[in-house]
Amino acid sequence: MNRSALTLALLLFLTACGPETAQEQSVQVPEIAPVEADPKRGVAWFDGSVDEAFAFAKEKGKPVFLYWGAEWCPPCHAISATIFSKPEFIERSTLFVPVYLDGDDKDAQANGERFGVMGYPTMVVFDAEGTELTRIPSGIDIQAYANVLDLTLMAASSARSLVEGLMNGDDSLTENECSLLAYHSWGQDSDMSEDFDLRDGFRRMYEACPVQLDAERSILYMSWLDESLSTESEADEPLELTDQQRYEAIRILESILTNPVLTRANIFRVVIDGPKYTSLLTEPASVRRGELTSAFYKTLDSIAADENIYKRERIYTLVGKIGFERINDEAAELSTQLQQEIRDMVAWADKSTPSVYERQPVINALGNVLYAAGMDDVAKPLLLAELEKSKQPYYFMVDLADIEQRAGNFETALEWLKKAHDSTRGVATRFQWGQYYLIGLLEMTPEDTQTIQDTAVALITELLQDSGGFYQRPKGQLKRIEDRLLDWGAERTEAVSDIRQSVRSACVTLPEQDSTCEAFLEDG
Repeated sequence: MNRSALTLALLLFLTACGPETAQEQSVQVPEIAPVEADPKRGVAWFDGSVDEAFAFAKEKGKPVFLYWGAEWCPPCHAISATIFSKPEFIERSTLFVPVYLDGDDKDAQANGERFGVMGYPTMVVFDAEGTELTRIPSGIDIQAYANVLDLTLMAASSARSLVEGLMNGDDSLTENECSLLAYHSWGQDSDMSEDFDLRDGFRRMYEACPVQLDAERSILYMSWLDESLSTESEADEPLELTDQQRYEAIRILESILTNPVLTRANIFRVVIDGPKYTSLLTEPASVRRGELTSAFYKTLDSIAADENIYKRERIYTLVGKIGFERINDEAAELSTQLQQEIRDMVAWADKSTPSVYERQPVINALGNVLYAAGMDDVAKPLLLAELEKSKQPYYFMVDLADIEQRAGNFETALEWLKKAHDSTRGVATRFQWGQYYLIGLLEMTPEDTQTIQDTAVALITELLQDSGGFYQRPKGQLKRIEDRLLDWGAERTEAVSDIRQSVRSACVTLPEQDSTCEAFLEDG
């Protein structure tokens, strides 16, 4: 099933489409201390429904800060540890109507679909009238986050209206407008991606941004470069860069790597995407490739050693190094030196992270690094030990199942997937982990028709018991289940027919959503 690969791909996607850190006025940053960061502690989150929150905001003339997350989500733990627990955020939250929406809350998935959110965590700011102003990326430090909140309080225009203006011929932005666009979470804004040509849009933003805003301009330029080099799907056509554009890209990359402020402003791109940029912008064995590779290594080492940088980002420097060692051969064996560096990082991060809450993103990052490195022998004992420490151990059981599946231990892998599903709570979470188990059955025991039928029907029937089940994340997961079942059922038409009939019989319990339910497996 390979969730680790999906996690890394998503991380790369988010950092490619939206800034993951922010500008600072100086290199000094707030010290990050290990805290038991309860996401609801300190902030007076609105007690009521989303609609009631918007009505209250309109009455009081306050903007709305909407957070959409989940208790198991590693980036959600990180945002709680680095942002929600900090005085700078808590103080500013009083100027907003803060809404905390857990993905398993009543109507949470319906609201997720309503606002077009794409994943956990998503943070959206609306004005008092309910107009969306911006989406804030995760992974930025507290000072940058505070600056973005301040910008929304002063914003005369939304991010969307600014983009519309630029696409219609506006050629300049104020400092505040440029900052709002630079720190918009493009990777979690499907409507913007669908409505605008962001490759052209990012270039326009970069050129319209005041020249003194070095960090914002670097973020917008790198967003343009990512869009230009993107091949996310077969329909994407990467831009064929001219020699002048390649020179420009290398020059800006080198300026980012040699300036700590710009490095922090583009930190996920720096720690993860260096091999991609180097491969696409330089020729193999060229002097330019050697120089750019050396510059990246120097910066990666600096980030890894910087105690003021959040631990997760320091861990991910190893993903960049893995990519560089395999830049010419994806299957290349890692050097003994890098393997030892990875082991040392695992030991340090594990030992130096006592907070149960902060461990979720840290252990997840370590797991992703070890997956990328192919070091399952190190990952397995780390994850097994974490089951005794984590408040959401089911999250790591899926990674253990992946390890066993890669080793060919299918029975053990399926035991982990079933145990993980049985350990979950909440409609959306249970369906997601049930999806993992069902896909595992399809991949590892496709001949076990009865278990697959029973699991599929039970999973969807349970989802039907919730009025908000067929929205957003579960809706997308249901489509993935449908596609996998149809592939599996190409030679098992009777089994697919039985599943379809059982599900449709249960659809009568939700007449308002029978169109989604009734359509399940209709192509089978």
